[in-house]
Amino acid sequence: MTGAAPVTPAPVWDVINGFAGYWALHAAVELGVFDRLADGPADSAALAAATGVHDPADVTLLAQLLTAQGLLDTDAGRWRLTPTAERFLLSSSPASMVGLVRHSPGPHAAWPRLAATLRAGAPADATRDALDTLYPDLVAATAGTQSAVAHGVARELGERGLWDGSGTVVDLGCGSGAWLDALLAGGAHGVAVDLPHVLPGARERLAGRDVEFVGGDYLAVDLPARADVVVLAHVLRAEDDERARALVARAFELLPDNGVLLVADYFRPPDDGPADSYAAAIHDLVLALTMRASTRGRGLTAATLDGWCAEHGARTVAVVEPVPRQRVHLVTRHPQPTGDPR
Repeated sequence: MTGAAPVTPAPVWDVINGFAGYWALHAAVELGVFDRLADGPADSAALAAATGVHDPADVTLLAQLLTAQGLLDTDAGRWRLTPTAERFLLSSSPASMVGLVRHSPGPHAAWPRLAATLRAGAPADATRDALDTLYPDLVAATAGTQSAVAHGVARELGERGLWDGSGTVVDLGCGSGAWLDALLAGGAHGVAVDLPHVLPGARERLAGRDVEFVGGDYLAVDLPARADVVVLAHVLRAEDDERARALVARAFELLPDNGVLLVADYFRPPDDGPADSYAAAIHDLVLALTMRASTRGRGLTAATLDGWCAEHGARTVAVVEPVPRQRVHLVTRHPQPTGDPR
């Protein structure tokens, strides 16, 4: 009979090292390490000269860690990109995540303040102000990914007979405008709603589309009487339960029985789930805590969304994932076959 596995500090070190690993990646992006290697492999001396690093030994140390993370490879003292880095960490790549590396964690100062935020029940004014300043850059950084997701969802709607591409699409919290850009490709009319300082980016992306821009709080602004599709993309998790529930209600005020609500978000596992459900959803949990660090939201569960939709006679008829980790609920009051959409 074998004994129990020894208790080690490895899980604690994994968390600590995750923090350091993020900042190593951030530094590599800021230094231009990946973009420099797009021209071909280079040794530490050449990389140091190209990126302005004082000592090539420091490039070696950084590159070794990036190699351990699967972002670089090495051969005979020369560093080269992995396929992952080539696709996601070059500024010129259509799938670039460079902006997300810089901005996705939200205001960096929010994290050292997290304990105070949890005690107070809300982030400090300084944190919310920092998020307001960061937000236009953040939504621009997500535009490429959201465009891919939205195009995939547009295809799903047509294939499932849920929407023919005509009528009016209202995007509550439109961000970069990537969702409307994809959904209006068939000639539908769009209504883009977001805070005034966010809308310039959406206006630029949607130039040439039939779009009305509305600046202000999406729970307070005037909206059209009817919409065929309403988009709530990555906004519910940033709101407290009261405002998020009201936002779902506002969406259904616009939708006829055969209208469709699209909810894209990172859904936390059930609050009473087993331990392995949390391990499997670590990405979603980290993003939920990211919201808690700098907004009044803390993410939401799929069951919570289902309950809010049921209040309006609606249900999720499908959950699609056009891009890995990007799940979208298709919700309607239109009668559908019974069964679990998931």
